Amino acid sequence: MKWSVFLLGGLAGAATAAYVAKKRPGMFAWATSAAGQAMTGVSRKAMGAVVSRKFGGEMAHSSPKHSGVSARDSAGAWGQIEMMLNNDPGVKEQVDEIKADAKTH
Repeated sequence: MKWSVFLLGGLAGAATAAYVAKKRPGMFAWATSAAGQAMTGVSRKAMGAVVSRKFGGEMAHSSPKHSGVSARDSAGAWGQIEMMLNNDPGVKEQVDEIKADAKTH
């Protein structure tokens, strides 16, 4: 695609958006809201995919269930959290700072 065609399309889109915003502000607000919700949904799915790739595998399958969690299951979940914190020293430092800040307040 040529840059001139891309820029011309961008200018035409901006002009159309300005026209619609002036003539039908309700429709423009609805369209921008719908576009924003679509982008939010796409970004959440992308973040979910990144997290599942990074922390996936055995940890994803052994995560505790929300219903009927016993004390033993809860202890296992805290053990997993501690293991993740120990694997990343930067995160562990931040957690320690938050804990120290919480004790002073």
